Amino acid sequence: MFKNKITLTLSSIAAIIPVLLYMYLYRQMPDFVPIHYNGEVADRFVDKGSYEVLLVSLFGWLSFGFIRLLQLLLRRLFLRSYIENLALNHQIWNAATLLVTVGFSVISVFALLAMV
Repeated sequence: MFKNKITLTLSSIAAIIPVLLYMYLYRQMPDFVPIHYNGEVADRFVDKGSYEVLLVSLFGWLSFGFIRLLQLLLRRLFLRSYIENLALNHQIWNAATLLVTVGFSVISVFALLAMV
């Protein structure tokens, strides 16, 4: 599906960084970590092994899957115009995939670092 292997590689690296960071920081995290803030004050805490904390570390992978699913659905809906502008569409989707994956991975990293 990917015409550009560099985009796939960079997206995969960006998505795996928060997961690796979570595994590295797990021992250093307190038993209960803040998961939600009301302004500057934490108002909700969960266990560090909670699915919510794991979900935060998986934002990069989830965004990658979402953008790929969106591309597939839009390609099927607009097949004719997609084929007419194939090269441009690949460039735009590769850039969008990388941007969304990196963006959500950065959010995950900052959220995980705030939990320590």
